[in-house]
Amino acid sequence: MTFPAGHTTPHLVNLTVHVVFGSAALLLGIAAIITAKGGPTHRRVGRWFLYSISVVLATALIGLLVFDFRAFLFVVTLLSLYDAFSGFRALQLHGSRPRLVDRVMSVLAFISPPIFFVFMHRLHLPWAPVLTYSILGGLLLMGSYDLARNFLPIRWLQRTWMQEHLVKMLSAYVAISSAFAGTVFPTFMPWSAVAPTSIGYILMIFFLVRGPAKWNRSSAPKSPFASGERTLPAAPAP
Repeated sequence: MTFPAGHTTPHLVNLTVHVVFGSAALLLGIAAIITAKGGPTHRRVGRWFLYSISVVLATALIGLLVFDFRAFLFVVTLLSLYDAFSGFRALQLHGSRPRLVDRVMSVLAFISPPIFFVFMHRLHLPWAPVLTYSILGGLLLMGSYDLARNFLPIRWLQRTWMQEHLVKMLSAYVAISSAFAGTVFPTFMPWSAVAPTSIGYILMIFFLVRGPAKWNRSSAPKSPFASGERTLPAAPAP
């Protein structure tokens, strides 16, 4: 593993930790996608993925804010951070109303895009509009939906919490995959970042379309993450 010359020792340490845990998160994400949703393997791998992506996002924020700011990687980090948090919270809330911490994070997600645009405009920093608009649009959409969860019928929340968890965790994984591809293959930008996003949306559609039919075949009301769980179908083998 080599890094460009000229980095300070703290920067290199941060990069090394980021790359190691980023590689782990990418592999664990794949494992979570191809295992049966709600099963013991999926739950165990999912916990490891959350631990890994937490380190990835922490080191990304340190690298971007302290050492080398890049607009594309910054907005991807924001989206990944919010998706991972809200996806995990969807699992914890299990269809109940958002708590205070959820409302605060939703408001931050909602106001982050306009703040970012003002910040970039005032400081005249370079950024790629096409990628940035799409990423921040996704963050704004997630934040808006989570704010709406305070008012949506509770029956809707109880019926869709699992889909919400799947979509948000997949979105977090897609975001770090796009960041990886865009960093490793800068020559092919923006397509190197767009490709993982396209694949991720296909997977989301697969689970959202196939998943409900699988769940509806069972009438047990238990959470798929409890004992005696129902499981969602695994993704087709590559």
